[in-house]
Amino acid sequence: MKKIFTINCGSTSTKVAYFEDDKMMSKISLTITAEQLKEMPKTLDQLEFRTNQVKEFLEENNLNPSEFDIVVSRAGTIPSVPYDGAYEVNDLMIASVTYAPEAQHASTLSCLIADKLVKGLGVPVIIYDPTCVDSADEIAKITGIPEIINMPIAHLLNTKMAGITYAESIGKEYKDLNLIIVQLGGGITLGFHDHGRIADWVYDDEGPMSPQRAGAIPTRYLVDYCYKSNKTLQQMRMHLCGQSGVVAYFGTQDVRDVEKMIDEGDEKAKLILKAMAYGVSKSIGQLSVVRGGKVDQIILTGGVAYSERITDWIKEKVSFIAPVSIIPGEREMEALAAGGLRILNNEEEVHPYIYYPRGYNSIEDIFSNPNELA
Repeated sequence: MKKIFTINCGSTSTKVAYFEDDKMMSKISLTITAEQLKEMPKTLDQLEFRTNQVKEFLEENNLNPSEFDIVVSRAGTIPSVPYDGAYEVNDLMIASVTYAPEAQHASTLSCLIADKLVKGLGVPVIIYDPTCVDSADEIAKITGIPEIINMPIAHLLNTKMAGITYAESIGKEYKDLNLIIVQLGGGITLGFHDHGRIADWVYDDEGPMSPQRAGAIPTRYLVDYCYKSNKTLQQMRMHLCGQSGVVAYFGTQDVRDVEKMIDEGDEKAKLILKAMAYGVSKSIGQLSVVRGGKVDQIILTGGVAYSERITDWIKEKVSFIAPVSIIPGEREMEALAAGGLRILNNEEEVHPYIYYPRGYNSIEDIFSNPNELA
């Protein structure tokens, strides 16, 4: 029997789960409130708080980290990597996400917490299916500014799991299909899964607004907004990435609260939520051309996919492209554990983590020259 512990940090929660082989024995979502987040403006400010939450869970459930066979965490904001699957959490990764993160995102904390829990115990720690796997078509990376290359990033862990789940439901393999898969969460991302490879994508800063993200803002407005603001670079990044979208309109990122307002007759709430669904639909249409309209299925997944109102609005707009399946919620913990079990059973290999952040050539250089996001 293999003992597997999984960690998945999101914007407002730290999900942890304990598995014995492929059976989930316990799971919890450890919440962090908007008020608490205001006191910890940088992602790394949250590390001690979230680590202590996880330690309390372990103590309450009589789980001893030294007895784990492996700890599997969600990947953080690391540089692009060439393969999906497992990567070792080593000194380079720890230094990179601590002192030279690619962006501010809570997922970064997952491997740091995992490392802290089993430091010195000889328990292997890996990340699995990172968001930054670069399997995209080269043409998709071109922008109108030669100095800027748009590198792929997407919610691979849950969307791939949703694709596998759908394929199994129709008796096919995930790698036999063309799928547009939409992650409807605090941030909204979309990917065109071409026979198991994400050929193109829409990340949460270039598509629809979401419960916490501004989404794509026309540059003529965004440049003025940034320059006229008294926010620092870091504050503006956090504003666009965690304090915009639905939460900026209503003070809540929970779409259930907004739906309650709609049920009570609030027309503005209906307009804003419908605008979010409209933006998702436009992004699906954008991706539908990647393979000339050859789309086997559109899949809506993530927490917001539990809302029939929102998914119906999207289906009304995009069903002409391909049939739409709803696989609500997320199975990221199961995906992490399944990856860990495959590693323990020698069915997959762990990729070495050897990728330096842009502008760095050694760990010492990372330590001595932290970037502005650290």
